[in-house]
Amino acid sequence: MKKGGATRKYPLREMFTAYLLLSPAVLLFLVIGLFTVVFSLWLSFHHLKQGSVVSSASFAGLDNFRDFLFGESPVLARRFWQALVNNLIIAGSIVTFVIIISLFLAVLLQKITIGAKFFRTVFLVPMITSSVAIVYVWQGIFEPKGALNKVLESLGLTQFIATNGWLGEMSTALPAIIVILVWGGIPGTLILYFAGLQTVDQHLYEAAEIDGANAWKKMLHITWPALKPITVIAIVFNLNAALQVFDPIWITTKGGPAGSTMVVNVLIYQEAFGDGDMGRANAMGWTIFVLTFFLSLLSMRALKENK
Repeated sequence: MKKGGATRKYPLREMFTAYLLLSPAVLLFLVIGLFTVVFSLWLSFHHLKQGSVVSSASFAGLDNFRDFLFGESPVLARRFWQALVNNLIIAGSIVTFVIIISLFLAVLLQKITIGAKFFRTVFLVPMITSSVAIVYVWQGIFEPKGALNKVLESLGLTQFIATNGWLGEMSTALPAIIVILVWGGIPGTLILYFAGLQTVDQHLYEAAEIDGANAWKKMLHITWPALKPITVIAIVFNLNAALQVFDPIWITTKGGPAGSTMVVNVLIYQEAFGDGDMGRANAMGWTIFVLTFFLSLLSMRALKENK
């Protein structure tokens, strides 16, 4: 703070009090946050069998990364690359469908005048409901005798019925997981788009209507450009969620059937707490972190260049 051209200096007692009040949060970050990150990175370059003490860890160099990235351990490498492909399929599907559906619903909610608060509340239900409870509900819907098969049977579409359940067949398990994740990812992105639409100048729409622009042209030339910064945030959030997905798959399929829904985080869990190596599990974790970071930067740069 400046007063009379001179910089006011805070008394030593006030500075000491401020640092004292901040110290618990800083200490918590250093112990729980920074230490665990550094320890995880250290562990990724060591071998440590599950259940072993840290002192028994042996230096591995880049062997842990070679095992699953370059096929030094063929079985693990095959499982990792299959899991990574599934992660990328999930990420591409979630980003595409969540962005499109959320934007459509946000525009629709902005135009609704009767019962607007009710509809906004309904669309936010997945966000305030326990994610585990939601997954169990969807699991019941996808079961062999679940709601989806019963609806198809009542409509006479028996050829589309999944005999072993939609989560129990290789051809339908991953699409079913994607449906669950898209449904759960829409509310957060919907809020971002709905808030962004409030900042768009309505006079632009009025001017476009005078020029004879239809709804599609207004969306393409006014709404979408105005929402590009929000779209970047939405892509990064959904991309991160897709590449870090664990709960829905672990609860429903545990990566099955036959690895068709296996993702990297589930593989990491099995490697760390099964008969695998804690070091390799951490190495896989850092690999997926770097990939997430790189794809997020790529998405931001691509949208920035098209601005």
